Amino acid sequence: MGSKDDTPAVAVADTQHVDVAHDDYNDNNNDPSPGILQVLWRHPMILVCCLYANVGSLMYGFDNLSLSLCLSMAPFVEDFGIMVDGAYVVPAYWQSLWNALPQLMTGIGAWGAGPLADRFGRRAAFVAAGCLSAAGVAVVYTASTRSVFLGGKMVNALGLGMALTTGQIYIAEIAPLKFRGIALSIYTFTMNLGYLVAASVAFDRVTIPNASSYKVLFASEWVWPGLMILGVLLVPETPYHLARKGKLAATTKSLQFLYGKKTPTAPILAAISTTLAHEEQEERLGGDNADTSFRACFRGIHARRTRIVLYCNGLSQMIGATFMANAPYFMVSAGLAPTKVAMMIELGIGLAIVGSAFTFATIPHVGRRKLMLGGLVLAATLFLIMGVASSVPNPTAPTPLWCTGISLQLVWLCMGPVVGPAMAIAGEVSAVRLRAKTAALGFFFNYAYSTVWNVVVPYMYNTDAGNLQGKTGWIFCATCLISLVVVWFEVPELKDLSFAEIDERFALRVKTRAFKTWKDEAPAPSKAAAMGEVELEQIE
Repeated sequence: MGSKDDTPAVAVADTQHVDVAHDDYNDNNNDPSPGILQVLWRHPMILVCCLYANVGSLMYGFDNLSLSLCLSMAPFVEDFGIMVDGAYVVPAYWQSLWNALPQLMTGIGAWGAGPLADRFGRRAAFVAAGCLSAAGVAVVYTASTRSVFLGGKMVNALGLGMALTTGQIYIAEIAPLKFRGIALSIYTFTMNLGYLVAASVAFDRVTIPNASSYKVLFASEWVWPGLMILGVLLVPETPYHLARKGKLAATTKSLQFLYGKKTPTAPILAAISTTLAHEEQEERLGGDNADTSFRACFRGIHARRTRIVLYCNGLSQMIGATFMANAPYFMVSAGLAPTKVAMMIELGIGLAIVGSAFTFATIPHVGRRKLMLGGLVLAATLFLIMGVASSVPNPTAPTPLWCTGISLQLVWLCMGPVVGPAMAIAGEVSAVRLRAKTAALGFFFNYAYSTVWNVVVPYMYNTDAGNLQGKTGWIFCATCLISLVVVWFEVPELKDLSFAEIDERFALRVKTRAFKTWKDEAPAPSKAAAMGEVELEQIE
């Protein structure tokens, strides 16, 4: 713990030293740098807790696809649609509302999760999220009108936003350095798993001619909030939150649960205590660093970090997440049979899981930036193919139609390499004391931004609106290329960097593409001088 006489520079140095020891800590002195599998073998409860924290993304994936799957079921369209030219259709107006307003409520739930998790704890936020989601699903299940259905989706979305945000906060505060990137990118794997479960439940029900075809899909959604509420009885509160509240005995107990009783927790507790002591010292010194509100996320060096979080949270929409979530209805309206659409959706989600597995295998070696850049290039290429196939003289012929559908499903391969590393960076780039607030801002932006896309996308391809159909690929090819430029110039590589090392690089305003190699390139005297200048600014 730092004293009042410590200077900020000393505190930063001490924090870095201990934090690195914490992140690389292991209980075998002869093996100072264990691999990921060794870390998980020694501390399996960390993996269990990380999987539990990702139930929120599984819930979101299931819910996000369930509406699109229902729109491909004739009974649902008959119950909630209108007759147009002798056939039932759900108006684009209501499709936009069903997609957009729940996304906005997800963002509001994410915003509220930050203060709630900071005040009452991460576990309390999980419970609140599960209760809201369960209540929303109940309304959706019993809905018989479009407006009531919308209300249920919005209540459920509040819980989903809280669950997603709290999950990433929780993981960032319990995962060791070597496992942190994978743990945070599990977000995309579990979301894709939610997509797959939803598609599997719906696969055999698309031909059932009554309301049970879609009612069962809604009823299945109660499983996830149930898991979240019951699971909170088994997982511990995060050590960082407990230590911030001054509950050192509870912090030790939490660390023992996560790392096992055979692992000495004193060095880890010392790392946490030193990090928090440095932050407390900054607060005593005053200035912008004393502020832990949402405003602090946009001041000084934190503004750059928040900007990166916003970029990373917006990437899923830039590579067509909303478009792919609406793929079942899009492909049915384009002319494919519902049974073939269901088959292609399951294939696409399977490819998404393959992409996530590829991300897990490569992110510890390749890093975040290269995976994101490569995934964006591949997504832009696939959307280009889709746009070209739909621009031929007869786009509804079998060959262009299948080319459009297959290229759209192949984009699922890019979700893991792009969104997984992006969520890892979003979870680790912020300052420790602002992590909950920054994560809340990131997820709020994510779903506020996706609200725009959920309003616009149905109007792009729907037959009663823009009727672009497969030409929508041209639009998302352009957004992928824009994202490629933004990531190249703005998003740094954080592979194998402890929280203290990340803090140091932002404090010294290291350029984006120099993050990984900065220590080897920067002379020691210039580093010390730069750090002194930054610390002087903080003191003033």
